[in-house]
Amino acid sequence: MPAIETLTLRRQRDTDKATFLLHWRDPAKVATAAGIYGLIPAGEFQPSSVAAWDKANDFDLWRSMVREYSEEILGEPERDGSHGEPLDYENWTLYRDLQAAREKDRVTAYCLGIGLDTLTLTATVLTVVVMDDDVFDALFGDAVNVNAEGVLITASESSSVSEGVPLTEENVKRPLTQEPMASPGACILERSWRFKQQILKKRD
Repeated sequence: MPAIETLTLRRQRDTDKATFLLHWRDPAKVATAAGIYGLIPAGEFQPSSVAAWDKANDFDLWRSMVREYSEEILGEPERDGSHGEPLDYENWTLYRDLQAAREKDRVTAYCLGIGLDTLTLTATVLTVVVMDDDVFDALFGDAVNVNAEGVLITASESSSVSEGVPLTEENVKRPLTQEPMASPGACILERSWRFKQQILKKRD
């Protein structure tokens, strides 16, 4: 089962600077990749349930990523198909608002390719999502500090966890060279820093 890992960038519209979300996996909560840093959201690319309708309804990278945003950043219950009916994405407020922001180029999603996790040998789809700060704050301003798998990391000067970590050379190099970090997340972070001008560029 392939995974998806996403670098979430909160772009400040007035300065074009950005922050990113970093996650530490708590060994008390997870059995794999415990005690290491990763990007968030991250999860398996799979349907929300084993029901036949969900295999078609959920076979979409973006839909899978939005489900992970809901669970890992907002702390909402997993949408696992237990209600016995397909997930109605078009009437799900979070999905609808993110989709509307994408159509206005206020949210942009990139796929950098597919990598192989050197620890688990899992194929991972490497993605980046850039959100304008006001859009991000409206949707994820109530981000949880602790979720079911670990802790969201923020800069010491930040007033809330949703502000994340400033995207600077120092803050990028530290997890890559001084901290234990899963290889897919490290690859995404390194490549995104290398091509930050293109990734953070506003569309006309």
